[in-house]
Amino acid sequence: MSRGVLRRRRMPGAPERGTIAPLALTAVLLLFAVLAFSVDQGIACAAKVRQENAVDAARDACFDASFALMAKNADDPGLAVARRIAESLRSAGFSGAATVWFFEVPKEDLPASRRVWGMAVQLQEQVPTVFARGFGIESLPVASKRVLVAEPFAGSVVWRPDRSGGEVFELASGAEPTALARRAFARLDEGPAELEREVRAAVAAAGGPAERKGP
Repeated sequence: MSRGVLRRRRMPGAPERGTIAPLALTAVLLLFAVLAFSVDQGIACAAKVRQENAVDAARDACFDASFALMAKNADDPGLAVARRIAESLRSAGFSGAATVWFFEVPKEDLPASRRVWGMAVQLQEQVPTVFARGFGIESLPVASKRVLVAEPFAGSVVWRPDRSGGEVFELASGAEPTALARRAFARLDEGPAELEREVRAAVAAAGGPAERKGP
């Protein structure tokens, strides 16, 4: 009698153990997924920091005194700036893709003694994952952007190249700094919005027509 009682008391416990096992497995899988994405997100954040350092180094290279003097007197300053940025990025260890926008403000929009350049740099790369690839995510996109304005110094009347306007230079992932693809854009508002805003502010500060829709 007592054995039967004990046997009957154990029987309800069997289905409970069968229910807990899949729940525990699901919890373990969810925990692994959270940890996996946390690790890979940390890797992506580290890549973002490297990008920011690389693009800051490229910006500083453009303002180096010897290079600035050369670019100021170059017939093709946009190409000179884009190559300088590409070389700096590769020297800093960045192997991803880069896009450089360069805009030379037309002389009719500025006083005779002023010259304004607008530059925007955007970096992009796919960072391979470690754990998330087990969930079908092979890489994470990471991007950084910088916008800057330069005003080459002149005493009274500034020299300018024959052409003005904008160009876009593209450096493919893994490409050499000299392998830049280029294309023109006619209007400032065809470039990044941040570039347009900064250039218009610089033109206004230089005494140019701040309210014009273009250059």
